[in-house]
Amino acid sequence: MGASASVLGVSASVLFVGVGCFAVGYLLAHRRSLYLSASPSPSSPFTSDDSDEDEEAKEKATKKTRSRSLFFWARSALAMPVPSATSREPRGSKPKKKQKPPPLEIETLAEILEDFKMVLVVRNDLKMGKGKIGAQCSHATLGLYKKLYQRAPKSLRRWEMCGQVKVVVKIESEEEMLVLQERAKSLRLPTHITIDAGRTQIAPNSRTVMAILGPADLVDDVTGGLKLL
Repeated sequence: MGASASVLGVSASVLFVGVGCFAVGYLLAHRRSLYLSASPSPSSPFTSDDSDEDEEAKEKATKKTRSRSLFFWARSALAMPVPSATSREPRGSKPKKKQKPPPLEIETLAEILEDFKMVLVVRNDLKMGKGKIGAQCSHATLGLYKKLYQRAPKSLRRWEMCGQVKVVVKIESEEEMLVLQERAKSLRLPTHITIDAGRTQIAPNSRTVMAILGPADLVDDVTGGLKLL
């Protein structure tokens, strides 16, 4: 494929150069004909000098216009860049695959520790109804699951082998939730915070529930002091 692409590139270059040379040659021939037509010639006794001069002037103007248009066309043809064979991808080449993000550090813990659980931290200060809390907890669980599905599948399998343990606790402010998230990040534990659109009970862009998953002992270091909902 590389050899055929290079041949096509050379052929295109030769074609453009040939067209440019032909245009320049045609331009020179027109200029020579203009020069010859401008030389004095004996007038015929059967025609008037005024009519001959008018026709010659019109012919000169027409040829001059054609010569100018041909000149600019030739110049643009010579200046047109020729696509190189190296800049084009060969036919049949497969698109480059996107690189997968690196696995999370929790993957190594899944091979050592067995007891995994998930904790859902609910903001009690928002005064959400029971149905609203259930929906927000579902969003947080699914959001964290999708994140770990690509970057920590062993941790998910370990958590599923433990019975998909989920514990729901409460917190009283958004600031406390963000402090807990920073604590989890320092322990290399994955988290996901659900942000509500604000269509029903609470204000838009409210942080409602944070999900955290990992070895039970490490998760307790983050949420062990919170009360159950």
